[in-house]
Amino acid sequence: MFAALTRSLRLHGTWIGQALRPGQSAAPLTPRRVATLALGLPPYLTLQSLHWLGFALDEVLYPGYRRQRIEAPLFILGVPRSGTTFVHRTLAADPDRCTMRTWEALLAPSVSERKAWRALIAADARLGGWGRRGVDALSRRLLGQLDAIHETALEAAEEDYLALLPAGACFILALAFPHSAALWRLAALDRMGAPERELIVGFYRRMLQKQLYADGGQRRLLSKNAAFATWVEALAEAFPDARFLLCIREPEAALSSQLSAVAPGHSLLGTRPDRLYPEQFRRAYEQGYAHLRQAQRRYPERVRVLDMATLKQHAGSTLERLLAELALPAGPELQAALAAAESASRRYRSAHRHRPEHLDSPPMQADYECLLAQEGERLREAS
Repeated sequence: MFAALTRSLRLHGTWIGQALRPGQSAAPLTPRRVATLALGLPPYLTLQSLHWLGFALDEVLYPGYRRQRIEAPLFILGVPRSGTTFVHRTLAADPDRCTMRTWEALLAPSVSERKAWRALIAADARLGGWGRRGVDALSRRLLGQLDAIHETALEAAEEDYLALLPAGACFILALAFPHSAALWRLAALDRMGAPERELIVGFYRRMLQKQLYADGGQRRLLSKNAAFATWVEALAEAFPDARFLLCIREPEAALSSQLSAVAPGHSLLGTRPDRLYPEQFRRAYEQGYAHLRQAQRRYPERVRVLDMATLKQHAGSTLERLLAELALPAGPELQAALAAAESASRRYRSAHRHRPEHLDSPPMQADYECLLAQEGERLREAS
């Protein structure tokens, strides 16, 4: 953990220095950018400092988290904007699976913080729940505008890569610090140097251990991260009994949707996406599809591929079949959720509107088609 802290301090110092430097094409020091940095950096840095204080307290008060076993985790990965959130929140109905919630990832990645927050929530409930209602109203006001793109709520099942923020290893930070090479390297973890990769994956493992330990240590892990397309090999090595659902989508539509989805962040953070992001995201998607194709071939017993087009038509039945193939039984609660997902997926119409830009993406398209072909061949052999 100390190595992760040292790395985080170094990176955050570099990012802040870059952010205050004039002349950056994708993040010029406009009045909006200056105001965003002045208002946003102090609470952000304070929150990360509290997280590290929580991590230090964990070593003293809850050292047992280090012995927490992570047995048979299920990872939902893939490329962004490919249905991973729908799959995750459907499978989160399984009472035998533990998954991270938004408030846990952002406000309480340490065991100590979760204990403190739960004590505050309990005290607030005894006093009438005024604090909880106020926080809910504030979160709806701040996050509600994003619902058309990614429905967000404090209690919702969420991507646990947000717990990597204290380590400076969360890809979403690239929206705030677009010139950071270290952040864009996260989109190609399989190509990262071994020491840095092992440090990041080791920190992530600790976050998952804390999650399960704070939950009671009895349930199995359910994790979803659309930014982890190139993490399959590292996670397969770190968790030998893990299973993977890989969500994919037609590349041009997926990339177009992603560029549109991050647009509100550009406006908020005062960055200029046209100067940098299209090319960087295109490269990230190319690396992601190539890695998913490789993972499909390398781990045929542990990996299943789910295309968004299939998800829209037969979500529940397809997920039930894939879970059975991965030897992951579905209890009554999950079966009910899968049945509801089957009808909900057919009725679903996204409120997110975007226009494919006809981007040149032959490598992505070829890998996507190979993923589909390999999955089709596997189904024919199985039948």
